[in-house]
Amino acid sequence: MPHEKTPPLRIEHDTMGEIGVPASALYGAQTARAIANFPLSGWRLPAAFLAALARIKAAFARAHQDAGLLPAAVAGAIARAAGEIAAGAHLEQFPVDVFQTGSGTSTNMNMNEVIASLSSRKLGGAPDTASGVHPNDHVNMGQSSNDVIPAALRLAALLGWRDGLAPALEHTVEALDALSEAHAATVTLGRTHLMDAVPTTYGRIFGGWADRLREATRRCERIAEDLNALPLGGTAVGTGIGAAPGIAKAVTRDLARQTGLDLHAQGNPAAGIAAQDAPVAYAGGLAGIARVLLAISNDLRLRSSGPFGGIGELRLPAVQPGSSIMPGKVNPVIPEAVAQAAIEVQGLASACDATAALHQLDLSHANPLLAWNLDTMSRLLARSAETLTDRCLRGLEVDTAKAREHAASSPALATALARALGYERAAEIAKAAEAAAEPVGVTARRLGVLPPDELDRLLDLDRLAGVPHTDTTT
Repeated sequence: MPHEKTPPLRIEHDTMGEIGVPASALYGAQTARAIANFPLSGWRLPAAFLAALARIKAAFARAHQDAGLLPAAVAGAIARAAGEIAAGAHLEQFPVDVFQTGSGTSTNMNMNEVIASLSSRKLGGAPDTASGVHPNDHVNMGQSSNDVIPAALRLAALLGWRDGLAPALEHTVEALDALSEAHAATVTLGRTHLMDAVPTTYGRIFGGWADRLREATRRCERIAEDLNALPLGGTAVGTGIGAAPGIAKAVTRDLARQTGLDLHAQGNPAAGIAAQDAPVAYAGGLAGIARVLLAISNDLRLRSSGPFGGIGELRLPAVQPGSSIMPGKVNPVIPEAVAQAAIEVQGLASACDATAALHQLDLSHANPLLAWNLDTMSRLLARSAETLTDRCLRGLEVDTAKAREHAASSPALATALARALGYERAAEIAKAAEAAAEPVGVTARRLGVLPPDELDRLLDLDRLAGVPHTDTTT
């Protein structure tokens, strides 16, 4: 087997000495060391997180220029280079593994080195030369990994919520509301403990799903509000060492203006550096949404099961053949896929919750993991909601005749007689109807327990299911 050619290297240096770096790479020595040190997963930090971090670098450059701390040419070059990264360029220059130093220092330096290289090229120089832009002295001015990485993961999460997940969930809620309205009078059999219960309507069922998802979305929205507080300016441990007064507030105002988010500097940045309580709580909110999507997916599977040997009341869109051996079989593949994604999201939320074990002394030590998990959770939920809506809910049909037949034929209808006859007598009628394999109404008439008109009134399916009354006199 031929040996792979080693790419040409250039020699870079940092405070630990010299190291070879791929000649074409925009990053430098510290990134090269991180690549060698952390060959754990092959997972890279998400593009959305890198874009948020780049936005922060650009905002610091502009604030330092305004304060007279960076020459206009240098600040402008940094801001332009960071803007390119925020727009999605140069992502191949960020190879550092998610599982790295818990502060995210390696990724912060990766960003600093890439921006420094791009900026130096824009100015016609090279990093570490008199005319070059330095990754620490210029790009990282007034910052520490300890404050910018938590700020970036908050910013990325907020943008992911506003621009991706929240609209996707609204799309799903709208589809469920439409189903609820369309089936307000569609009677079916209620089921508790997976067993027959009293009649209800599919309007109520679909509406319940919509309300649960709507409420989970609102809960998460409220939790996400705490992410607006950014610990910028705290630098190393919250003291602000190395940061000029007022810069953090200027940066936060800049970011708020650029993104349209209600961002503000955290009152005590040490709190947002030592622990990531707000992002962990947000992960819990995402898990709550996942739980609702899992429940909806499971109910879709159960209510469409069969269709001949199961409940078979819902007909889901047939999107692909269901079996490699059973011709004509169609499976509920969309709800199954969404259910798996929801389970994954809940697992990632548990991992986020566990990162609290690494909130020690003056620093949290699992920030890259949080950034990756939150981004993955948000994207999984958004795509799951979109797919469930567009490939399942939009084409869903209800077998109204079968649903009503199930409601009419269940011995559970004897519940409607309990108030008039007493619980024990109603139970006897239910057992008799089951033994005779006949509807409760037929058994009750045969036994003469109540006048026919009274039985008709008590056992009226629409009344029992709470079907909305429509006034036809006007």
